[in-house]
Amino acid sequence: MVLPVSLTSLGHELDLSAATFDWCVSSSDLVNDPAAMQQRLAADGYLYLPGYLDEVLVDEARIMLLRQLDELGLVDRGKPIEAGIAGSPWSSQPCHHLTSENMPLQSLLYTGRMMKLYERLLGSSIRHFDFTWLRVIGPGSGTAPHCDSVYMGRGTRRLFTSWTPLMEITPDIGGLTIMPGSHRIESLNVYRCSDVDTSCTNKENNAPQDVHGWVGPVGDGKLSDNPAQLQQKLGLPWVTSECYRPGDLVVFGIDTIHGSLDNHSERLRLSTDSRYQRASETTDHRWIGNAPIGHGPKSRRDVIC
Repeated sequence: MVLPVSLTSLGHELDLSAATFDWCVSSSDLVNDPAAMQQRLAADGYLYLPGYLDEVLVDEARIMLLRQLDELGLVDRGKPIEAGIAGSPWSSQPCHHLTSENMPLQSLLYTGRMMKLYERLLGSSIRHFDFTWLRVIGPGSGTAPHCDSVYMGRGTRRLFTSWTPLMEITPDIGGLTIMPGSHRIESLNVYRCSDVDTSCTNKENNAPQDVHGWVGPVGDGKLSDNPAQLQQKLGLPWVTSECYRPGDLVVFGIDTIHGSLDNHSERLRLSTDSRYQRASETTDHRWIGNAPIGHGPKSRRDVIC
């Protein structure tokens, strides 16, 4: 595969040399072998499954989503809605609530092939979070590097994310980036066990728990504002796909570092994050129920740090 001339994340150009950058390794040949999938997850921290999901259902979910976004004024109405061109000037807004009204998306994420995959992978009945994270990313910066554990770690540690692209996403549109092997970095254990909704009563202004004594700003869950610098510090490569396509799926655990590339196109990047675990294990109450409370004052915990 031919490498692009340059890639950026949060405005920082990534080092694309062989030791610091690579393309995702497909695990499509492992989908019917639970033990092999578990071994790959243990080694790399992620599974890349191109073409696993129903492409027709993905297309239906995307078309409905673009119509929903058009009603919110987020799509350029001078172009065909299906092109998904961002409104200009671009101004993002929370769109997570749209997922519950998008039946093709609900079917894609919470029935059929997706649930069967996790039943095979975890060898038990499965439950998913009721909250679905919808990513509608316009032109500009991507997502900062982080682990999911600091945002949803009040339940089982055996929690998995499905990152599901709803369109063709080339690097210039900005796609998911993963750092293979990062889930095994012991120096990050303090960070991984922290919680963005926990406040320190013994610190000035009840400051958030310092989830970043290791690196980066305090209290927001990010590991760094400079993904290139983070890679140098950890000594692990960033990987992404040459082209994520409708039907592709990436699975990773809550301790795997991930982020995204910047969107240098005029299109909206559309994807979702959904979470899955064994039904018998403890759930993080912030993301369960008809109206999950999520992050904020209702989720706050006060502790002595």
